[in-house]
Amino acid sequence: MGSNGWKGKLYWFVEFVTMLAVLQLMWIGLTLLGLVILGISPATVGLFVVMRKRLQGQDSLRSLTNSYWATYKAEFLNSNKIGVILIAIGYFLILNLRIVLTMSGTSGIFMLTLMVMISILYAVMVMNIFQVFAYYHLPFSRYFSASLLLSISFPVQVIGSVMGLYVFYRIFLIIPGLLPFFGVSVSILFLTWMSSQIFRLKGESDGSFDVGEVK
Repeated sequence: MGSNGWKGKLYWFVEFVTMLAVLQLMWIGLTLLGLVILGISPATVGLFVVMRKRLQGQDSLRSLTNSYWATYKAEFLNSNKIGVILIAIGYFLILNLRIVLTMSGTSGIFMLTLMVMISILYAVMVMNIFQVFAYYHLPFSRYFSASLLLSISFPVQVIGSVMGLYVFYRIFLIIPGLLPFFGVSVSILFLTWMSSQIFRLKGESDGSFDVGEVK
């Protein structure tokens, strides 16, 4: 039976699932290698890079894992700069939210609404910034503004990403045994696919929306 028959499809599926599990275990290992705090950002950037390569047709597991390790080392410092800034912003938002929750009256409602809007923008930025970092060569400070700009310009894709992540969240709640092997890898593969639609749409635009040079 040819490669397009059921045996070929089964082989592709098993290979694909194995790739997701291996990359997930690498993400866990590389995160621990950086003592979690210093490991999670480069491990996440590396996973976005290899998922992008996989969507582009690179299906050799060895080449993907080699690329993952190379990206982890090459982007360790710059990705951690982003991670530290995101943590600082998140901590600042939590502190301010606690203060706002103690306020009452019209001013309290106004400040709470403002904080919720800022928190949503922050969450969207966290969801997209490592994808932008993996895709574009930009001055460091522009990664933050570019991730927000892309999200605001393509809200349908962002909403779709959020809905998809929620679906995965519900699935992993129902089958928690999948989480250690596929939780991060499947989610990042999905986000990479969704962001590829944004980058494709941006490429089809009239050129007025310019982010930067593609890596």
